[in-house]
Amino acid sequence: MRRTANNRPPFLCATSRGKDIGENMSICGGVAGVRGGNPNKIFFHNDGGSQNANAAFYQNWLQSHPLENGFAHYYVADDGILQAEDDWNMAWHCGDSDGNANGLSVEACQSLGDTTTFLQNEEKALQLAARKCMEYGIVPSASTIMLHQEVYATSCPHRSVEIHGGFSGCKNYFINRIRELMGMEQMPEVSYSGGASAGSGGDAGVVFTYGVRTEDGTILPFVNNLADFAGIIGQKITDIAIKVNKGSVRYRVHILGRPADEWLDYVTGCDWNDPINGFAGNGQIIDAIEVYYYTPADIVAAHGYQQAQYRVSPVNGNYYPWQYDNDMDNGQDGFAGAFGIAMDRFQLF
Repeated sequence: MRRTANNRPPFLCATSRGKDIGENMSICGGVAGVRGGNPNKIFFHNDGGSQNANAAFYQNWLQSHPLENGFAHYYVADDGILQAEDDWNMAWHCGDSDGNANGLSVEACQSLGDTTTFLQNEEKALQLAARKCMEYGIVPSASTIMLHQEVYATSCPHRSVEIHGGFSGCKNYFINRIRELMGMEQMPEVSYSGGASAGSGGDAGVVFTYGVRTEDGTILPFVNNLADFAGIIGQKITDIAIKVNKGSVRYRVHILGRPADEWLDYVTGCDWNDPINGFAGNGQIIDAIEVYYYTPADIVAAHGYQQAQYRVSPVNGNYYPWQYDNDMDNGQDGFAGAFGIAMDRFQLF
C-alpha cells in the first residue's frame, strides 16, 4: 500500500464495523488526531469487499487491523451502519492531507457482491451524507462531495463509478441525490475531469484483462480491471495471464515453497496456449506476483505515468494491501502476496 507524506496509506477498500450511530465511543479512538473543527466535505469510498463483507464482519476485522493501513469514519452495509471513528476526529482514508484532515469518510460496503445489495448500501450512504451535511452546514457541491479517486490514483469508489456511468456521472449523481434528500434545488449536470493522474485507469483509458488457472487445472474467464476478481475463494492459484489495451505489461510469479529470491522468469504475453511467454506460472501453486506497467508516450503526455495497481488474497482470507508496480518505497514489498502462503484471488487495474 502506498503511503504519502503527512498521510497514512491511501487506498480504502476493505474496512470494518465498530459502532452504530448514536454511541459515544469509537473503535479507532482518535488515532489519526482531532481535526480541530467540523468536517467541511464528505468523501465516498467503495470497500472492494464481497457479499460477506458486511458491518458485522468489519467490526471484528477492524479490531486487529493496523489502523495506519487506512480506515473510514462510517461503513455502510446491509446489516447496518458502523461508525468506526468520531466525526470530530480525523481518519486515514484518502491519501491526501486536506482530505484526511477535513473530510468525513463514508464507505459503501459489499461493492463486489450482489448489485441490488450494493445499491441499497450506496443509497444508505447518501442518506447518511445528507444528514451529515445538514448537521455541519455542508452545501453539496463539486468541492464538498468528493470521490476518493479525485485526490489519489485509485479506482475507488469503483462500483459506484461503474454503475453511474463513469466519474462525471457518479459525481453528478451523488451531489444531486444528496441535495434532493436535503430538499435543495438540483444542480445542472456538468462534465468533470477525472481523478488523480498517477495510476492506471481513469481518463487514460487503460484496461487490464487478466485471468487465472486454479490448482485443479481449471482456467477461469478473464476479467477487466475491477469489474470482478480472478479466482475462486478457497481454490489455490497456479498460473496467471495478463494483457493490457494500451502500452505493455511485464509480470512474473513466485512458486510456493521456493526461496524468496527464486522467481520464475518474466513474461509479457497473454495466451494460455503459450507456455513460454503466454502466462506466468508452471502449474504449481504460487504465493506472490509482480506486475509492471509500461506507459506509452501519448498517455504520459496527456495523463502522466501510470502504474499497475494490484492485490491478492490468501486462501479464504482478506485481501493484502494494494501494490503499485514493483515499488518498494514507503512500506511496499515490490510484489503482491506473502511467501509461504497460497493465494485464491487476484485483482488488477
